[in-house]
Amino acid sequence: MEKSHVFVRESSGLIKQVSMLDVIMLNVGNMSAGLALYNSITPYVQPGSNLLVATLIGLIFALPQALIYTYFIRKVPRTGGDYVWISRTLHGGIGVIMALSIMIESIAYFALTAFFASSAIQSVLSEIGALNGQQYLVSLGNSLASPIPSFILAFSVMAVIIAINIFKAKWGYSLITVLGLFSLSATIIAIIVLLGGAGDFSAKIGTVLSAIGASKVSYNGPSFSWGATLFMLPFLALYTFPWMQAGPAVAAEIKGKDALKYNVFVSLILTFILVEAGYGVMYYVGGYGFTTAEFMKNGFTYTFWNVAIGMSGNVILEWIIGLGLIVWEFFILSYGVVVFSRYMFAMAFDRVLPSLFASVSKNGSPVYTHLLDLGLVTFFLGVIFFLGSQNALALYGATVLGALYFLVVSIAGLIHGLRNRVTVLVPASIVSIGYFTYLTYVSATNSDFGFMTSNGIDFITLVFVLGTLVGSAIVYVVSYLYNQKKGVDLNLIYKEIPPE
Repeated sequence: MEKSHVFVRESSGLIKQVSMLDVIMLNVGNMSAGLALYNSITPYVQPGSNLLVATLIGLIFALPQALIYTYFIRKVPRTGGDYVWISRTLHGGIGVIMALSIMIESIAYFALTAFFASSAIQSVLSEIGALNGQQYLVSLGNSLASPIPSFILAFSVMAVIIAINIFKAKWGYSLITVLGLFSLSATIIAIIVLLGGAGDFSAKIGTVLSAIGASKVSYNGPSFSWGATLFMLPFLALYTFPWMQAGPAVAAEIKGKDALKYNVFVSLILTFILVEAGYGVMYYVGGYGFTTAEFMKNGFTYTFWNVAIGMSGNVILEWIIGLGLIVWEFFILSYGVVVFSRYMFAMAFDRVLPSLFASVSKNGSPVYTHLLDLGLVTFFLGVIFFLGSQNALALYGATVLGALYFLVVSIAGLIHGLRNRVTVLVPASIVSIGYFTYLTYVSATNSDFGFMTSNGIDFITLVFVLGTLVGSAIVYVVSYLYNQKKGVDLNLIYKEIPPE
């Protein structure tokens, strides 16, 4: 087969229009620091656990992975990022199975995020309403959090974000950057508000607790425990730090060598600073004992965001901080739309998926992958709606796929390092392999992650995870046989690096 006929065409058609700021915001959205400071971590706090220490350890163990991603994004800056690295280093089938699996898991996560964004909106409206005696805001928040409004809101937000990306790819990146800058600014304002109100914390906290429906509780546990602190590490590791593949996924569109070189590490450090500062200021203003007690008892409502809103003492600041939390949700959805489309584009460009998904408009937008995204999100929103929100939470248990995915990326890093004698890549990959082996085990066995429950494996989660892996394998096999009949050998494709 001639090399010019290996791929769908001789160039991707995507435009180099992603700036350093754009790609950093893309990565920061991927790592989701704003939700780490909301309620994805705090409900699982244990007596003696220290979130500052756990966050620091999380950063340290994320550094080898960041080195792997930085090496590959500079060496192979192609659309699809780690899918390309895995498929060219290990095997095309492994790359496809893992990439499709992580995208299906991601779509389910984005649908859950969109659906439960109404919960964040309810939290903000209810607290601001309670603080200012505006009962209509409380009622509005409760109404929006019911199933039908949640479905309508989620679909509408996703449809708008996808429409923006379809009209012009650059608009999609600009949307991410604008939402990201607002989210970061609101987070910084919230930190300043909490620091400024430290002296009045004891006087105001009763009002805050009342507004969020929580109560004051006491703490009699240890001031520090290594066991409890290390128990918290997987939550930070699986929900925040390792999700650094967004920038590499759009590598072919990034402008400038510095953006390729530094975007992963800058985003990682920025995420660490936000999370560390957020938890640090909570310990500072409330004290370790009180903060830990509230996290343990009221971790879903006593959060960085809720306390900052209540401590602001100014309705304008309340709304800015509250909107910051809400915008973090939309920020995550906007990065997800871009990243999903690029992975699907990359697999279509390799002829694994229909070539239609490798089509690009004159404005640089892979239109049909965006439409596929909307269709799949709508499907999962329907599943969430008909399963019921409590049953749908089982889909979060698919986090095990994320840990497994990054384990495979780390293995690819080791194999590449050994084959090509890249000295720095070998020890980094070995550490990363050990780390993600541990995280895969924890996500599969710790009931707090949802795959395993006190009664055994969750049936919905098991079906989803196995169905995703088996379905992805079937897609590859069918595609391989179909292309073989057409005289196209997928094995040859995976010996070549895709053109830009």
